[in-house]
Amino acid sequence: MQTNNPLSEADILRFLQQQYAEGRPSPTLREIAAHVGHKATLSVQRILDRLEQQGLIRREAQQARNIRLAAKALPMRGLLLMGQIAAGPLSEAIEDQEFLDLGALYDPGTHRGLRVKGNSMVDAHILDGDIAVIRLQETCNDGEIVAAEVDGEATLKRLFRRKDHVLLKPENKLMKPIRVTDVTIRGVFVGLIRRN
Repeated sequence: MQTNNPLSEADILRFLQQQYAEGRPSPTLREIAAHVGHKATLSVQRILDRLEQQGLIRREAQQARNIRLAAKALPMRGLLLMGQIAAGPLSEAIEDQEFLDLGALYDPGTHRGLRVKGNSMVDAHILDGDIAVIRLQETCNDGEIVAAEVDGEATLKRLFRRKDHVLLKPENKLMKPIRVTDVTIRGVFVGLIRRN
């Protein structure tokens, strides 16, 4: 029998966050309805549509258990892993979100993790597959390792300012620096996570 309590977007979002935090797969419409005390999956579907319109969830087409929390709806714990960054030539920044539960090691409001792809930073002991921890900021000192964006493409390099350009220098003797005139600093490298 259907309950008289109105369905709440907040209740459903909280349930999705709880499932995520516990490492459970995305729930089905029936599982969500059962959790909130309703039998009508159509009502749940309408609320999921609204949550998707608000940018809080996304749904994968043609896939079972297809509800994914958007970054702004993820429970703030640990380090938000924001996809990958090139440690090589400039390449498109790939954005995909997940949390790494590191306790209170990094502030989730000011730090992000980026999976390193490439070997341009090996002499700084940053290897392909490592997670570079970035403190979000738009400025840096000369010589710091930064997550830099050039024309929509991102890379992890040491940054040096010159009179008429910026040098993005790899930490690999076999690779040459990248010379650019316009660069956006997304953050400064502050730590490294290596998974075995």
